[in-house]
Amino acid sequence: MTTLDPRAILAALDFPNPEDVVPVSGGRDTALYRVTHDGRQYALRVFQPDQLAMSRNEVLVMNMVADSGVPVPRVLAYGVHDGRPAMVMDWCEGITVVEALSRWPERASALGAACGAALAHLHAVIVPTRLQDDTWLGWGGPSDDDPLRQQLEPLVRHDRLLHLDFHPLNVLTDGERVTAVIDWANAQAGDPRADLARAISIIRLDAGDLPPEARPILRAFERGFRDGYERIAGPPVDMPLFHVWAGHAMLHDLAPRLAANPTQTARIKRWIRLWEQCSTIASQ
Repeated sequence: MTTLDPRAILAALDFPNPEDVVPVSGGRDTALYRVTHDGRQYALRVFQPDQLAMSRNEVLVMNMVADSGVPVPRVLAYGVHDGRPAMVMDWCEGITVVEALSRWPERASALGAACGAALAHLHAVIVPTRLQDDTWLGWGGPSDDDPLRQQLEPLVRHDRLLHLDFHPLNVLTDGERVTAVIDWANAQAGDPRADLARAISIIRLDAGDLPPEARPILRAFERGFRDGYERIAGPPVDMPLFHVWAGHAMLHDLAPRLAANPTQTARIKRWIRLWEQCSTIASQ
């Protein structure tokens, strides 16, 4: 296994001789460093060799979002060093919303509203036709003749930016406002209702085994999230089918982890059945 040399990577990206480089996180997907250069703070993100296309997409999307009013890191440099894609971004101040909820549980509703509004503003970003596709639909079913996909296709729009991994670990805050939306690896064009449904499904179904005292906090956050979103974007329609899609997308996305967690698998499947019933009733 090759040991990363962040200083060599920075030099290759025209950020030579930093005063300080501190590892922030590192794992199977990417490594992140906090860099001090000429007295300013930056973030260096280093990808795996097989993530070239994904990293390019992230740069494209973040540049697209930069002028939208959604707080997003500004990409200052991008390149490939020793087979590893890497980018230098502005360092974003703040803590994750997860940490903020732990520090200030009484602010759960207000933090939820701020996050919901941020997602609604993101969904106002129109993606150029040349970058639009429907690959996100495949998350809910494996083939074009999947019944759910056939039901969704007449309803969906294709031109709005979707984050598709919008949750409290990927949003930074100062405790009151959203300071940055991060991790744009899944972003693509599509229907905002799919992104909204996926965000809600993550909040509801992928929060782990919370202690009883934490559940009201998450519920308050979710209510605020919905309200904040609707104040900007208005009430969404035809949501049951998108909630079904989000449930199937989660089963697909978390398959390795769910293999060892039958309780969570059952919870997601109950979610899917509930919204299937709602969609059937709405269509009658």
